[in-house]
Amino acid sequence: MSVVLVFKANVASYDHWRNTYDEAAPFRRENGVLHDEIYCSPEDMTSVLVMQTFDSVETAQSFVSNPKLAETMKAAGVIGAPHLTITQSI
Repeated sequence: MSVVLVFKANVASYDHWRNTYDEAAPFRRENGVLHDEIYCSPEDMTSVLVMQTFDSVETAQSFVSNPKLAETMKAAGVIGAPHLTITQSI
């Protein structure tokens, strides 16, 4: 079963967000992210969509509830509350 966390948010600056995202790679790996993909609107680089793969729903839920994730998103310049959805293959 494949589990994917879909993260959609607006950011103050794509470059700043991306640098912070890249620096947080060890945190993501340590907390179960197996693979990630980043998408951006070609018309608006401050609108980002991230898809992260996990081995289980529980691991994804634990990642989402980790306080360090909220701290990292704030430091990265995420504007407002991101939209987070955990999905799984059926």
